[in-house]
Amino acid sequence: MELKDVKNITFPKPSFAEWKEAVEVTLKGKTIEQLKTHTYEGITLDPLYTADSRAKKPELPGFFPFTRGTSPMGYHEKPWLVVQPVSGNTAEEANEKMLAAFKRGQNSVAFPARMLAEGARFVNLTKNIPLKDIPVFIDLKGGQKEFLPQFKAAAESQNAQLTGVLAEDPIGQWLIGGQMPVDTDGYFAKWLKTIEEYQKIGQDLKTVLINTAIYHNGGANALQEIAYGLSAAVQYLSEGQKQGLSIASLAEKFVFSFAVDSNYFMNIAKLRAARRLWACLAEAFETAPEHFKMAIHAVTSELTETLYDEHVNILRTTNQAFAAAIGGIEYLQIHPFNHASGGTDDFSERIARNTHLILKEETNITTVVDPAGGSWYVEQLTDELAEKAWGKFLEIDEAGGILAIIKQGTLQKELTDVFQKRIQNAAYRKESMIGTNVYPNPADRIKAPAHADRESYMKTGKPMDIMPITLERLSVQFERIRLSSERHKVNGGASPKIGLINLKDIKCYKPRADFIKGLAAAGGIETLESEGCQTIEEAVEYVASTNLAIYCVCASEADCSDFAAPVISIIKKQFPHILIYCAGKQQKETEIALSEAGVKDFIHIKTNAITILEELLHELGVK
Repeated sequence: MELKDVKNITFPKPSFAEWKEAVEVTLKGKTIEQLKTHTYEGITLDPLYTADSRAKKPELPGFFPFTRGTSPMGYHEKPWLVVQPVSGNTAEEANEKMLAAFKRGQNSVAFPARMLAEGARFVNLTKNIPLKDIPVFIDLKGGQKEFLPQFKAAAESQNAQLTGVLAEDPIGQWLIGGQMPVDTDGYFAKWLKTIEEYQKIGQDLKTVLINTAIYHNGGANALQEIAYGLSAAVQYLSEGQKQGLSIASLAEKFVFSFAVDSNYFMNIAKLRAARRLWACLAEAFETAPEHFKMAIHAVTSELTETLYDEHVNILRTTNQAFAAAIGGIEYLQIHPFNHASGGTDDFSERIARNTHLILKEETNITTVVDPAGGSWYVEQLTDELAEKAWGKFLEIDEAGGILAIIKQGTLQKELTDVFQKRIQNAAYRKESMIGTNVYPNPADRIKAPAHADRESYMKTGKPMDIMPITLERLSVQFERIRLSSERHKVNGGASPKIGLINLKDIKCYKPRADFIKGLAAAGGIETLESEGCQTIEEAVEYVASTNLAIYCVCASEADCSDFAAPVISIIKKQFPHILIYCAGKQQKETEIALSEAGVKDFIHIKTNAITILEELLHELGVK
């Protein structure tokens, strides 16, 4: 056969049915349905997506409904802004750090609102910074009216029109603080006048923030985050209508802030779906879609941050930032890897800032208008998420809007329900947190975490109490347990310990011994393990020499059935005060025999890690 003949060879295109048949052969009796996964959003993910997965009419970047971005040129036209807040003990120190950050890749002015509240003057914070050329990004957290004179002074001192974001989200602040004004109409009327005042110092300023990250960090899934965000936006637009404001001009003042977690493809779809639905809302307000081009600020998730093995947070935030960039954003904020501890430093801030630069300069995603375009999986996921989020949005609208469900506590309860599912999955290690509930480093030590900066500067007048959103990281339940173990060591001089009674050969006991060691380390419990005990006498000698309160038998399923029961029975007779557990799920008959021999419980992959760790520590005298 000649080369020209090789070039003309064509291979038959396999059908989905043929692929399915081939896969099921490798599954050894299982069906393809068992490869499907279910998300917190109620979406079922298929193991394979094809061109037939998405039958919708193709969309173009920069054109309605803006699913693929608001600009036909993507990042070619305007790269995302690096929004890394800079702070210091004084305005002068913060100013110096900001000027230094500009030399290292920062291209926006970003300070925490806390600095303004504590007396730092914005004009001093921005000394030698050309505000007419560099945009600002500050979540004012309820201090919009209070801080306005500072921004006026800075704008006048430089004879500049400010650009960027000086915004706040009243509804989000109310949910954090657990209070909202009794007279919401009166509050919004005053707030909207303040927003109009801001146009005098910057006609292009974004002044209305839809902070859906608050819902995310309260446990929300992607569907809820979109629906609640759209509902809050509609509430603000409706209030603007009451005050006679132009919907078109008001909508252009909105910026949406989305948290991005480690569910990579879901987050890409979330940003795309949100842009589409916001654009579609233009029709409801009888406004041209051009005014409803969603400006997106993405921030890495606080929910997924961990205290232990904190450098793993670098991997998490890089993955999250990459998803945000692929999804199409205008502003990106990456939390430093030690953000959860409240102890950020120059090194961690540098790593966070450099992540932007690596994504921009070394991945080539800025050279492609829509990197996610053409991915059948992402396209289908976007469609499903948009449809479900729109249904949820309509449900909220029928219930009277977002304020109504907040007053009833419905929104807060829905967040709690999803958060509890996440907590449960983390406890059963279905949701892995490297360094915390899986692969913990026993040598890692931390200090008790500082309180997160969630201060609100909102003044609501006469308030009414509402149920606040609980903002807590998924890893907290494990960290509290492990911190208790560390305190016990400091106070008592020794770490809590359990022994592992390993039976027979290493290849038999090692998988289950490693599992128990990893689980124990997640609670700060040290393990002392025996060599492979070939006889009952060796096992008894090991227990006698270590003299611990708790032991766990680790052996293969066969050895548990044949050898473990007599070992445990003899040990319990000689040491009746000790507690014995067994690693691994056993056959019913074996479990009965081992329980009769003296096993207290069985620890396996379906065991709730939090429950068993608390039980072990209680038995070891750890409070």
